[in-house]
Amino acid sequence: MGDNGEYSSQFFGEAVAEFMRLPGVGRKSAQRYALHMLGRPIEERKRFIAAIQRFLEEVQHCPECHGLSDDGGVCSICASRSRDRAILCVVADTRDVMAIEHSQSYRGLYYVMGGLIDPMQGIGPSQLPIDQLLSTIVGKGIREVILAFGATMEGDTTQFYLQRCIAPTGVTISQPARGVSLGENLEQADGMTLGTAFAQRVVINPGSTVERNVKKADQTR
Repeated sequence: MGDNGEYSSQFFGEAVAEFMRLPGVGRKSAQRYALHMLGRPIEERKRFIAAIQRFLEEVQHCPECHGLSDDGGVCSICASRSRDRAILCVVADTRDVMAIEHSQSYRGLYYVMGGLIDPMQGIGPSQLPIDQLLSTIVGKGIREVILAFGATMEGDTTQFYLQRCIAPTGVTISQPARGVSLGENLEQADGMTLGTAFAQRVVINPGSTVERNVKKADQTR
């Protein structure tokens, strides 16, 4: 080890410290990542740095769904005409969108809340974009809203609150099948599990004009 710290290279130590800021990355993993990058060809290192820099500088949130957008405009999912624009899946986090998309089990639109109601953390309904969600449901003519939150107290609290807010719009409100273990976060579930949960989703508050189960509704779309 060097005289000025744990490593003979100060720059290496700084790189390790930055890698350790990432979730779930300890010292040994950070050292491995830093050494791996150091051993890659210079062009590969440049591409890696450029990709990270573009991501941090350019990626913003979609004004419609609050998901990720490359330029701050409408994201590719919201802009796609091949999606089922009558279904809106409400999730807590962008990672949930990624997990559902990876499962290839859902072809509707999304709405990212950006969090869950959590009184212990001082997060109440007023901190979440609920008014914009309701405007989206009415403005886009949504017929079904899927409330897809993890099986936690915060997820259940948020679902119950949103269910009461959305019910007056008359749309069908559903949730992924609870008999399928999704865990605390949707990203923890594998694609097959998510696919089954969405295929077997159940109505929790049928709309006043829609008195049919979700499976039959899907078959008519």
